[in-house]
Amino acid sequence: MKNKIDEIIKNKVLIIDGAMGTQLQNADIKAESWIYEEQDLEGCNELLNETAPEILEHIHDAYAKAGANLISTNTFGTTPWVLDEYGISSKAYELSKLGAQLVKKSCEKYETADEPRFCLGSIGPGTKLPSLGHIRYDEMYEGYKEVANGLADGGCDIYLLETCQDPLQIKAALHALTDTHPEIPVMVSVTIELSGTMLIGTDAMTIAAIMSPFNILSLGFNCGTGPKQVHKHVKTLSEVCKFPISVHANAGLPQNKGGVSFYPMGPDEFTQLQNSFLDINGVAFLGGCCGTTPEHIEALANKVRDTKPKAPSGFLKASLASLFNTVPLKQDPAPLLIGERSNATGSKAFRELLKDNNYEGTLSVGQQQVRAGAHIIDVSVGFAGRDETGDMDKVVELYSQKVSLPLMPDSTQIKALEAALKQIGGRCIINSVNLEDGEEKFDAVCKLAKKFGAALVCLVIDEVGMAKTKEDKIRIAERIYDLCVNRHGFNPEDLVFDMLTFTIGSGDDEYRTAGIETMEAIREFQILHPEVGTTLGLSNISFGLDIKARVYLNSIYLDHCVKAGLTSAIVNVKHILPLNKITEEDRKACDDLIFNNQEDGDPLFKFIDHFSNVEAQEDQSDEEYLKMEPIDKVKKLLLDGDKDRLIPLVDELRHNIKPETIVNEWLIDGMKIIGELFGSGQMQLPFVLQSAETMKATVDALNPYLPKEEKASETVLVIGTVKGDVHDVGKNLVDIILSNNGFKVINIGIKADINDFIIAVQKHKAQAIGMSGLLVKSTAVMKENLEELKRQGIDVPVLLGGAALTKSFVNEYCRPLYEGPIFYCRDAFDGVISMQRIESGDSFNTKLAADLIKDEDDIKKEKKEVIIPAYEEIELPPKAEFTFPPLWGRVTQNKTLLNKDLIFSWINHRVLFRQRWGYKKGAMKADEFLAHEEDVVKPLYEKYKEEFFEKDIFDPIAIYGYYPCISHDNKLYIFDKEYTFNSLKEAQNVPSLEKAIKVFEFPRQTKAPHRCIADFFANDRLDVVAFTLASSGLKITSYESELYQNSEFSKYHQIHGLGVELAEALAEVIHKQIRLDLDIVPKEGHTLFDVQMKQYVGCRYSPGYAACPDLEQSRDIFDLLNPEEFGITLSETFQIDPEQSTCAIVVPHNKASYYNI
Repeated sequence: MKNKIDEIIKNKVLIIDGAMGTQLQNADIKAESWIYEEQDLEGCNELLNETAPEILEHIHDAYAKAGANLISTNTFGTTPWVLDEYGISSKAYELSKLGAQLVKKSCEKYETADEPRFCLGSIGPGTKLPSLGHIRYDEMYEGYKEVANGLADGGCDIYLLETCQDPLQIKAALHALTDTHPEIPVMVSVTIELSGTMLIGTDAMTIAAIMSPFNILSLGFNCGTGPKQVHKHVKTLSEVCKFPISVHANAGLPQNKGGVSFYPMGPDEFTQLQNSFLDINGVAFLGGCCGTTPEHIEALANKVRDTKPKAPSGFLKASLASLFNTVPLKQDPAPLLIGERSNATGSKAFRELLKDNNYEGTLSVGQQQVRAGAHIIDVSVGFAGRDETGDMDKVVELYSQKVSLPLMPDSTQIKALEAALKQIGGRCIINSVNLEDGEEKFDAVCKLAKKFGAALVCLVIDEVGMAKTKEDKIRIAERIYDLCVNRHGFNPEDLVFDMLTFTIGSGDDEYRTAGIETMEAIREFQILHPEVGTTLGLSNISFGLDIKARVYLNSIYLDHCVKAGLTSAIVNVKHILPLNKITEEDRKACDDLIFNNQEDGDPLFKFIDHFSNVEAQEDQSDEEYLKMEPIDKVKKLLLDGDKDRLIPLVDELRHNIKPETIVNEWLIDGMKIIGELFGSGQMQLPFVLQSAETMKATVDALNPYLPKEEKASETVLVIGTVKGDVHDVGKNLVDIILSNNGFKVINIGIKADINDFIIAVQKHKAQAIGMSGLLVKSTAVMKENLEELKRQGIDVPVLLGGAALTKSFVNEYCRPLYEGPIFYCRDAFDGVISMQRIESGDSFNTKLAADLIKDEDDIKKEKKEVIIPAYEEIELPPKAEFTFPPLWGRVTQNKTLLNKDLIFSWINHRVLFRQRWGYKKGAMKADEFLAHEEDVVKPLYEKYKEEFFEKDIFDPIAIYGYYPCISHDNKLYIFDKEYTFNSLKEAQNVPSLEKAIKVFEFPRQTKAPHRCIADFFANDRLDVVAFTLASSGLKITSYESELYQNSEFSKYHQIHGLGVELAEALAEVIHKQIRLDLDIVPKEGHTLFDVQMKQYVGCRYSPGYAACPDLEQSRDIFDLLNPEEFGITLSETFQIDPEQSTCAIVVPHNKASYYNI
């Protein structure tokens, strides 16, 4: 039958019928038709095959008459686990058979020579997903066998696995269908949701990779969305799929009409869009799903009758897949890195977790390897005294669900391998097959791999043993290649040969050249069979050597093997060094050992001696440091932020030098130097904070030995972030730096009312007040605070700081109204200078660096009158293409629905590292700076990322909503769900503007083209606007506070920056989801995993910035999205709390851009 269908679709499009459910909703079904054994089973449509067959015959006949070639059986839910919900699971076979018999009658009635009719056995996914643990593979397999037998016995010609949500469900079904009736071809049709993936998270390319090894008739899409939304996924599938493609989409996106789903797309519009799929290579089956009728199918059949399908032309490199993405077996650049830590033999930590039955704990080992840069994860659970099959089942179940990389189940036990394969929905690679136990076991493993579509690692071991020489390795590899390809039908690209290596660190003469033998075997076999892959258990080469030396040898040997053609390596990714970190001397020691260079003596002894010397050299104290005077040693270690050496040093020095001298002179002088270096750009903020931590720890260590009166400075500053402002990082940096320069700081926190400042000043007899604030609104609060201080007769010096403050604002609005001195501080070190002057009695000398620089505010410019043309005269952007969302109103997602790894993948590292964390080039050369970023900053980021996962600090919250709107002049009118639309015709029904629930007013540019945000929305019909709120959650702030209290200043600053940037990354994810929902992704991939921050359509504008400067509009967004439900609040000055949050208005227009007004 498969050959027959393949021949037909070379010249003819085959039409699949339309919706069954829609037809049954419109049918006159009598109440007694739902009764079975005195039970009312209304909703069990499949029961009608027995109780109302005449209704089904009528529907099948109508579709056959309309021109459908493939008539679907009414058996979508005849699997036992679905029927069990109605208490009739035993009828799976019977109802399946009846369903096929009814369709077969219609096929025989309407078949002609030109228009063949086939009975299409509909098999749905049911209500349980095996990849989420709802149901076991074996139960699904047995249930699908019952359905397959029933359909076959009823006369089914083709099986249709439709509306598939989970690749593991597809595998269980395929195995059941082909094991029972291999003669009946299988069509596979998956459902892609509006998110761009199947419900389980699998996208079009990934499902193509998973299905590629199987012998199916076609692969395609149905349900979920309409033809418009699925078009991009069909194009993607066409590029990578070798099978013919089927598309039977819904009649548009469902609408809710009076509590009933309604599909708006009529036969003509549906046909036009479905017909467009025939421009795509491989599309050969077209039909309809929800909402389509015989009229839709008739129009479609008539339209495509004379169209010849284009042949499939997709190509996908041999790839592995998780549920979530694909990984090519051959990486460019090589090698494919196989994580080796989830291995009970090689990892003590993993083994101990297994011993404790802590399977959730083993998951963290896998996720650490993902973050370390592995491409796939080897999973080996076997060790003495354990049930390997049971352990494999439990570990792989978790890894399949929660690790984003493909897996490599690793076992010599066939039952353990099979247990793993029954849990893996993606496409894995089995480790391994060999000939140690002869061809019988070899064949069994190969058959298992073929059945589940797995790739295969082949070890060069035969009945004699492991191959040691190049010649033996090649001989055994050739034999295995022949058996795999010619006996079992493997694609050579799916084979990976492990040429095995042995340690060259034992001193055994037999293995002196083991590295060379393996390397040359790799080189020769890759020449003989360039299509296969090769791999290596890399750590074997250095087994028995010192752990620090092994890293060097492994890294150098890997480099040689990759140059010889190695395509993958089983490694601990963290234990590979970049070659640029290995000196020529280190490399020579490794090369001499690898190549057994005996010219200057035994290379093994030389290797051991070399790396022990290197280690000794690293432990030696720096000669220059030893020659320094004590005061210079203290300052150097403070500058280096080296508290581990500084604290023991001062503990030793305090016996001969007064501790108060060390603190008040040496350390304070050192911090002054650090301030000068920071101010001149020669020292970056992260290192300043590191030094501050070191200062704090050193002072704490000396505190017991200080004279009592020396323990606290007499000069006290009360500092806080002003009322309504939640930003505390800048203020806390001032606290850190001033505290470490000998001043006492009373930090009263964020959102501090002026009375809080006054009470603290009086309580602590403070000599100064410091006010901080990030936003323009906060500067107005500072001005009000100064007025209140004056009213109460307080005139202590005041330090003002914050991003929105300017010199002109301080000079014009602050200094004139306050009696006391005001210092305008641009950074913490301006604060130090200010406090030093206050302490010395020179408080009215307020001029700092900023006051001495002329800026634009000092230059009086003649103000030109700005004339903005009338609205009718402004040239508006071109009208955008009509679009509407799949759903209206508010969507909320918390951490259980959000993929944290996905959010991390959207982080802008450049912004995080250089702006949030303050790592800047400064005086460094470009290559030094990039090397520092690679070697220091990125590992720090990975460390914090892992900590966020392990401690569950990142608790993301995403809220977004779609609302109908219309623009007029510079205003955008927002309406509630009463005025939603799902077609252009409905969008013409514009309500009166008075019915708007919100009105956003935006300023226009003062220069041409006088743009404002409202211009990007339709003014002659309703349009769609989206609002978003993204938050990193409520836990980060408390964690930051804990770090701050523990004097971990550098980490405090970096955790805060990471939290803020995670909120921005989540905002980008939400924005991508909106673009997917609105189908405005012409230059992007069609899943959330395709990170695109530049070439996208539309813009996201946050209140308080450039084109959208009014911060009060955050209140309107909060009113629409109600984030207070999740504990996210807005202050009286419109600051979001927690600070690691952001809200925005999203504009879908393709001409929308960022601009200044």
